Amino acid sequence: MNINEAIAKNLTALRKQQNVSIGKLARITGLSKAAISQIEQGSANPTINTIFKIATALHVPYAALLETHESTAKAIFKDDVPLAASPDGSLKSYSYYSSNPERNIKIMVLELAPHCAHRIESARDAERYIIVKSGSMAVEIGEFSYFLMEGDAISFSASEDCILKNEEDAPASCFCVNHYSFGSATSLSNS
Repeated sequence: MNINEAIAKNLTALRKQQNVSIGKLARITGLSKAAISQIEQGSANPTINTIFKIATALHVPYAALLETHESTAKAIFKDDVPLAASPDGSLKSYSYYSSNPERNIKIMVLELAPHCAHRIESARDAERYIIVKSGSMAVEIGEFSYFLMEGDAISFSASEDCILKNEEDAPASCFCVNHYSFGSATSLSNS
């Protein structure tokens, strides 16, 4: 964001927060309505004196008009998420976030077709979290089996394989999160 865009955005926000019209701001500052409109549109290059007049009129520090507020948020849309599917299409895995040297977490959404089972291979130095998003499924870890319904969750060491089973007539899905102590990766295969 360039400085004129920052001034435009900040001026518009401050003016609206204080419920000050462009006309009123023009009267207080001695600037024309057109000049203020151009500043708010980002098409004018205001002088330091002009910025100072506006800041004084709005009772804010000069810097309040110059600050850039860039978002660090990054949206990921499902259509853009890498998809891995089993050969028969009974498992779909959407990998939203993969582990890397800066991030020691992997977040996926797994979709299981009715009456299927899939093995999630072990991951060294990782803790695994599964939250059922829709439907129900059994989670088998070693000799233990846990039946989870929508909204239920389980966490366990990912040091051994686990098996997800959808024994229902409807699809099921879950969030699967691996938290790594070291940047290991996990893989999916049919069971």
